[in-house]
Amino acid sequence: STYTKIIEAIENAPEDSDLATWRTERAPKIGISYWHLGENGTVLDLVKAVRADEAEHRDVNHSVVNMQPGDVNPRYDPSVRLDEALNKYVRDMMTKAPKTE
Repeated sequence: STYTKIIEAIENAPEDSDLATWRTERAPKIGISYWHLGENGTVLDLVKAVRADEAEHRDVNHSVVNMQPGDVNPRYDPSVRLDEALNKYVRDMMTKAPKTE
């Protein structure tokens, strides 16, 4: 893919090249914030995050392309999310230490 080729070019760029600086150059603040790169996120980290994000979009699009009206989106089933949230709540409640006064 294009992002993989860009990443490989950055990783394999000669040390004294402009492209090599992206291995250590800090990513723009908006990219650090949006993709949760951490305060030391580099341009290379940013490109890797964008590649992962685009792969997610690709996977979502491929999984929903044949959906028919009324089908439940396999990537987002609200009942599954509710069940997961309730199960987590119960687990958390069961493992909390009783309050002592």
